[in-house]
Amino acid sequence: MPETDWFPGGTLPDRQGYFEVEFETGETEITRYGMLGWEPEQDRGPIKRWRGLDPTIEAAEMQRESAVRNNGDTLMG
Repeated sequence: MPETDWFPGGTLPDRQGYFEVEFETGETEITRYGMLGWEPEQDRGPIKRWRGLDPTIEAAEMQRESAVRNNGDTLMG
């Protein structure tokens, strides 16, 4: 089963990284799964399902987060 297939929200990824998450509200977002679980915490409600990202998209998301963390407000202009 490819990692880009959808998995039920009650299951957890077997690795850390970025995933597309769909909440029970129907909203979707790209979020990170790390040592502390889903980041940010599930303040938007329960996760209905999730799937891995294409490796190119995941790499771009890692670069974006790193740039924000390293440059903070300077990225906003």
